[in-house]
Amino acid sequence: MKNIAFFGLGRMGLPMAKRLLAAGYSLRTSVHRNPAPADELRSLGAEIFASPLEAVCGAELIVAILPADREIEELFLDPAFFEAVERGAAIIEMSTATPGCVRRVAERYAEKGVRFFDAPVSGGVKGAEEGTLTVIGGGDSSLLEEIRPVLEHMAKRIFLVGGVGSGKAMKSINQIMVASNTLVVAEALRYARRLGVDPEKMFETISASTGASAALTAKFRKMANEDFAPGFTLALMKKDLKIALSEAGETPLPLITLARQIYLMLGEERDGEDYTVVSTLFEGGGKS
Repeated sequence: MKNIAFFGLGRMGLPMAKRLLAAGYSLRTSVHRNPAPADELRSLGAEIFASPLEAVCGAELIVAILPADREIEELFLDPAFFEAVERGAAIIEMSTATPGCVRRVAERYAEKGVRFFDAPVSGGVKGAEEGTLTVIGGGDSSLLEEIRPVLEHMAKRIFLVGGVGSGKAMKSINQIMVASNTLVVAEALRYARRLGVDPEKMFETISASTGASAALTAKFRKMANEDFAPGFTLALMKKDLKIALSEAGETPLPLITLARQIYLMLGEERDGEDYTVVSTLFEGGGKS
């Protein structure tokens, strides 16, 4: 599978696509709203087309990392796009979306013998740039082995957690834990300052204690230094928590319900910043 059509050149998708080009894959894509990412890929050897329909023609493998269900369905369920996908091709869908969305798409493509692998990722922009993402896979194990060489250029860890849709479900579980753990770290930092504890001493001590978490390791210094350059935006965190609460149905998630309310307090004007900007709430300098 050397001929890849790649869709979704956002903060995550662009560095992932660049890694595939660097690994020697033939990569095809199309211009969406912003031509700059496509122009950058063109300079690295990618073929750029005017539309996804043109870009997908002849592709053995289709990789997509898109914002949400709507964009996934607009691309993959477009009748012309569906017809243009080669029979026998495979799809790796790497977005954070709902399990139901990718199951619908996978069922549609199964009708023409196109295999589908559900593969959302964790690790942020840094992981995308360095090829150290975690892939949370849902699909057939034999397909995973076939596409593993492609995934290994983007990810350090690859898990298979079930069938199509299971990857999206597990990613949603991850996101509710990230969201809540980050709020705990933010409150702990605020509390440490109130008690006159040096933030660096707090980080060093708690990192070696039972209060440690991935959120502490990855996000503490961003909050302590008020560095909210986006790795994972506030808008995306709000979206992911909305997905989780929608999927939960009548299953009570009181902590996540409260967490989403807290993230929403920041308003849309800070949506483009890193989601750790939530730490500015209740400090007098945050916007609410």
